[in-house]
Amino acid sequence: MPRRILVLVVAILVIAISVGAAGLFLVAKGGEPSYSGSLAVPGLEAPVRVSYGPHAIPTIEADSLHDLLFAQGYVVARERMWQMDLLRRLAGGRLAEVFGVRVLPADRFFRTMGLDREAERSLAVLNLEEMSLLESYAAGVNAYRTEAAAERRLPLEYLVVRAEPAPWTPQDSLLIGGYMAWTQSYNLRAELTFLRLAARIGAERARELFPTDAGIPAPEVSSELVRELAQQQGRIRMRGDREGPTIEPVLEIVDRLGLPLPAAASNGWAVNGPRTADGAALLANDPHLAGSMPGIWYMLELIAPDLHVAGANLPGVPLVMIGHNRDLAWGFTSTIADTQDIFVERLLPDGMSVERAGGRSEPIATRVERISVKGAEALDLIIRSTGNGVIVNDILGPITKTPMDLPSLDTPHLLALRETNDLPDRAFAGLLRLNQAETLEEAGEAILEFKHVVLNLMSAHRDGGIALQVSGILPQRGKGSGAFPSPGWVDGYAWQGLIPQTRNPRRVDPPGAALITANNRIVPVEYPVTISNAWMAPFRAERIAERLDAAGRLTPEAMAEIQTDRISTQARLAQAALRRIEIDLQAVDQAAWNIAAEELLDWDGDMAGSSRPAAFFALLEPALYRALYEDELGEDLDAMTAMAMFAYSPLQEMLRSGRSSFWDDVTTSWIEGPAEIWARALKAAKADLEARIPNPDDARLDRIRTLTFPHAFGTLPLVGRLFNVGPIGVGGNADTVNVMKPMPLAPEESVFIPSMRVVYTPADWAGTRGVLPLGQSGHLFSPHRTDQLEAWLTGQTFAWPWNGPSEQEAIGILMLAPGL
Repeated sequence: MPRRILVLVVAILVIAISVGAAGLFLVAKGGEPSYSGSLAVPGLEAPVRVSYGPHAIPTIEADSLHDLLFAQGYVVARERMWQMDLLRRLAGGRLAEVFGVRVLPADRFFRTMGLDREAERSLAVLNLEEMSLLESYAAGVNAYRTEAAAERRLPLEYLVVRAEPAPWTPQDSLLIGGYMAWTQSYNLRAELTFLRLAARIGAERARELFPTDAGIPAPEVSSELVRELAQQQGRIRMRGDREGPTIEPVLEIVDRLGLPLPAAASNGWAVNGPRTADGAALLANDPHLAGSMPGIWYMLELIAPDLHVAGANLPGVPLVMIGHNRDLAWGFTSTIADTQDIFVERLLPDGMSVERAGGRSEPIATRVERISVKGAEALDLIIRSTGNGVIVNDILGPITKTPMDLPSLDTPHLLALRETNDLPDRAFAGLLRLNQAETLEEAGEAILEFKHVVLNLMSAHRDGGIALQVSGILPQRGKGSGAFPSPGWVDGYAWQGLIPQTRNPRRVDPPGAALITANNRIVPVEYPVTISNAWMAPFRAERIAERLDAAGRLTPEAMAEIQTDRISTQARLAQAALRRIEIDLQAVDQAAWNIAAEELLDWDGDMAGSSRPAAFFALLEPALYRALYEDELGEDLDAMTAMAMFAYSPLQEMLRSGRSSFWDDVTTSWIEGPAEIWARALKAAKADLEARIPNPDDARLDRIRTLTFPHAFGTLPLVGRLFNVGPIGVGGNADTVNVMKPMPLAPEESVFIPSMRVVYTPADWAGTRGVLPLGQSGHLFSPHRTDQLEAWLTGQTFAWPWNGPSEQEAIGILMLAPGL
């Protein structure tokens, strides 16, 4: 091709790309909201003032609660309509209406889970005032939706998928709340993983892989199930190691769309009295969720005659989820409660019923859900259930190393899921009461309206009081512990009812003047109610306690500094474990000991991004998992290690105690012990580090571990990287207070992060400070899309709004007037 023609072609391409980019920019900017001026909004009864402070955080002031929530719906939808729409579609199983066949697995999954049916039941038990408030919020969302569609100013995402948001309903808000509650339930996956591992290595060996807590083994497996699994184990091995019927992993789809994944991690602690510099209460909270673009929280302040509250709002849900009012502040951490049980059902030869005790049978019930699919015919989904719950066999998938897939099983049995969602939830009523609570007791009572989710409510009052209250409903089980599946054909294992909420743990003003929850065990072993059979490691809670004890009189600044702590207790346990076997390891493999001495043993455990020992330790954990367990678990190692995202792991117990029945490598002709396995892991981690970063001067954690905030369009060719944020090199670890949590076998990609940080100062609300990972806006080119990211990465915080921004801080005032 002649040079002149080549230059012309390149020039045309450059111009076309430039014009396309400019057009994309202009279209995207057209959807951004204005932060000042006046707008007539049909549906308001009186004018509403919206004052935008730094980072476009609004203070909304209205003359009535109904106008306040109407305006909240309108204002939040202007920034987050796409996110709100995706969340309700995900939870209701209606993604395929927009994205087509490729997301059908997610729709099948959530239709089977029945979150939309739960929302219907919950809506039906609200009183007229509560329903009216939800309707006001929905009306505000719809006012924006109608206006944006009429003016062709919908978010860019709708133009890409050639769709418009459907009308918002009160049920949609409950559906989003129900999905977030569902993300705090974990035992379904554990029980499915146990069945898979038991089929490979036997029920008793598999039980060792599910410790309850440090030094506390898992409960016993029911003898009837052990016998049944022993019979099936031989059959499955004869068939080979193939998968059963599978679907594309549901949570891979959720992650790809940039939506919240199940996450079992958060920090919260409250102190008062002799612990603080002025004797007043302080409360710190950082809930851990998967990174996404936009982030899950939206900051705002709401002011009306009967409500004044500020904090983090869940887009699509009215009011403030985490925040404070005039009298008290509150935050949440996951309790890691076990509210899900799998019942193994023997399918009778007719294929239409299951076996019950005494030779009886129970018919399998069915219901049909129709799923609309963009560009294809609608699909009728048949959902089966028994008296023990919905059948989940048809929604299980392959192991994909993501934090949400449910491993499939090659089994002749049906698997019925029982959850604590039979009763309607009154979470919205509870949230309203919490926003308006004046005392710690009122806040604790309000949170008991949250029936479907078990959380630790941490609260602190302006009078100096602090409290913890556990929400939700726990099952009253029969003979089973709930840790592992129960035999459906044996009497006595079915649930006997629900445990009264009066037995939920509650603490007020403890003697030590501190309350700490970090997904660790919060009750003594002998507590009469079984809350969980799989707590998370106590490491973060222990580190927080260590920092509090060393801090002296605490200030808000000291509390915030603890939130940035990156000392790994697990790394210190690994160092101690190596020192216990020093003589044996030197005798077995001096080179391996030298690696430990050079890379690990003199390190302080700080998982700083700039640290080489932190990089080595990040690679040592997956190397240990493989060296210790892979010979016996094979491909099921992925399923087992995924459980470490949600529970205390067998590897952590090995590091603590030095004990494991998996030391021997069954593929060799000799018997290995701890020294041999440690040597293998140390050498593998060293080789991995050198392969990833050949130049030793460049070896540091943030060259290995990165964080990406995914957007639904992040995988699009050419423009996808515009929508995502990242990758960003980061420090931190799964067990550090400043959490940066990867999958155990994939240390390079962080999944769960602090979705916000806040330190409340109840004695003077103006001192409350916090930060989001990204920003307020979901619009692609908005200056407020990522304007808090750098502060979040470096541990900085900003003042939360209270009584609106000052005249100097305000970036604009938007007046909303009643329209025709």
